[in-house]
Amino acid sequence: MSDQQSMESITFSPSVALGRFLIALSAVLFGIYLILAPEQGEFGWFAPLYYVLIFVLSIWFVGPALCKLTVLLFAKTTLISFDQYRVTARDGRSLPWSDIKRIEVVEDTINNIAQPVSRLYRFTLLDRSHVDMSTYHLLTNQQFTDGAKKLRTAWSHNKHRKVEN
Repeated sequence: MSDQQSMESITFSPSVALGRFLIALSAVLFGIYLILAPEQGEFGWFAPLYYVLIFVLSIWFVGPALCKLTVLLFAKTTLISFDQYRVTARDGRSLPWSDIKRIEVVEDTINNIAQPVSRLYRFTLLDRSHVDMSTYHLLTNQQFTDGAKKLRTAWSHNKHRKVEN
C-alpha cells in the first residue's frame, strides 16, 4: 500500500436496511396486535398471559433493533472507515492500527439481559482490552466476510505505522 492511500470503508446497502427495518416493524406490529386481540382463542384463562408474553417478547427481542434500524435508515451508509493509520467506527471511536493486537469476528449472540446482539468486529488491543464495532444487522453474510478481510489486510499492512500528529 502506498503512503497516499485513501480512506476505505465498510458500508451497508440502503435496500438491506429497509428490508430489515420492515421485518422488525412487522414483528413489533404483530406483537402489538396480539396484545390488543379481542379473541380468547383456545387458551381459555391463559390467553391474556399468552398475549402479553408474545407482546413483551416481540418488543424485547426486536424493539431495540427496530429503534436502531429506524435511525440508521436515514443515516450515512458507512459503518466503519479506515486509512493507513487508523480504523474509525460510525460513532467516531478511532483506533490506531499500531494499538491493535488482533481482529476477530463475533457472530450474532444474546447478551446478558437476553437481547440479541448483531455481528461485530472485535479489535483486541495491545493492553488486552477490546473494542467492538457493531454492524447493526445491516451487512449481508458476504459483506460481513469481505469487511473482515479488508480490515485484516489493512491491519497487516499498516500495524507498524504510528499515527501522524
